[in-house]
Amino acid sequence: MKIDFTSLSDEELIELIEKAKAEFAKRREGKWIHLKTEECYTPKFGPAYVAKLYLSGDEIERDFIPSNGKEWCKKQKSYKESWDVEVFENDVLEMRLKPGRKYDKREWYYVKNGELIPLADLDEAKRFLKNLL
Repeated sequence: MKIDFTSLSDEELIELIEKAKAEFAKRREGKWIHLKTEECYTPKFGPAYVAKLYLSGDEIERDFIPSNGKEWCKKQKSYKESWDVEVFENDVLEMRLKPGRKYDKREWYYVKNGELIPLADLDEAKRFLKNLL
């Protein structure tokens, strides 16, 4: 969307600036979400985790979020775990919260209007991050 600023009055420019500031503030407001393993998690494919994804050059970097602690289940072979995560507009999260019996059940999401929107895989998450630049 292109705007011809020269055709706007001073009042219209001030109104546009205020709307832009409000939208920017809305996008940078954090929202807290609570995530947890669905059941007693058995770490066959690795530990349960939640991480924010970032691009470093052309590679994905993970910032692992510390959990609220583990609650051990049956004979300390499995556990329940939870996270409180502050998310912002367009954050990308990777998480492993479900135990997989035959394959790794990692999931990827991006944040839109405070909600988690699913992404298909790590490649789609990487494309999403590249499009933000």
